[in-house]
Amino acid sequence: MTALSRGRAAVATARRPARWPAAVLAVLLVAALATPAARAGVPAGVPIARLHTTGKVIALSFDDGPQVTPVLDTLLAVLASRHVHATFFVIGDELVRVPDVGRRLLAAGHELGNHTWTHPHLDSIDVDSMRFELARTDSLLHALGAKGRILLRPPYGAFDEPVLRELKRERRTVALFDVDPSYDFPGIANADSVEAKTVEWLGPGSILVMHPWYEHGGETMRMLPVVLDWLERLGYRIVTVSELLKTKHATPEVSLYHKAE
Repeated sequence: MTALSRGRAAVATARRPARWPAAVLAVLLVAALATPAARAGVPAGVPIARLHTTGKVIALSFDDGPQVTPVLDTLLAVLASRHVHATFFVIGDELVRVPDVGRRLLAAGHELGNHTWTHPHLDSIDVDSMRFELARTDSLLHALGAKGRILLRPPYGAFDEPVLRELKRERRTVALFDVDPSYDFPGIANADSVEAKTVEWLGPGSILVMHPWYEHGGETMRMLPVVLDWLERLGYRIVTVSELLKTKHATPEVSLYHKAE
């Protein structure tokens, strides 16, 4: 294991105290691969953290919101100037208040993903409530112009076995992430160091999540252009999560996330 891998494992262990044993995850992955997948090569109902691929491609995603704030215009301008499309995992109860933001994101070529209607821990609500959270958000996204099956990102990365059984039954593609600067580097005060660490941790097939809304907005907008320019210099192509999951000859990595505290 490299020093970087050991560092990732140490932080992952600190942030994700409740992990499934590798054997359980392996059985889950094999079982999912035996059923029709929501996307080619990606098993339904299995939380994917990243892909193992040799191609220099990284997916960019944003969680929560959206909101009508000055951050929105700046964010879209940063992405447009670099010809980058991203996946926005939105909260239905917030998007329904600003539907034009959803239409604007889609018109700019971005993808909308389901981050539930009210942002609950899915492992703390019953199945009927979870179905309502997901279906209502899907309906809103389709009404605004989203096409096809919609990616899901569970809030807080929280799930348990009953949640995954239901998501598999619904043939949901569950897309989490492997790098989140807001939480992976809480002890680093220097912005330049956070940006450097973010790029260091990213690799072929990574899924990067950032939080442009709420208290993280200023930090995200300071980091985003620097990280994107750095990745471009390193030869990476930045895509939506759905585009990443279509990568050929790639193996999905099951997320380490389980029950959130």
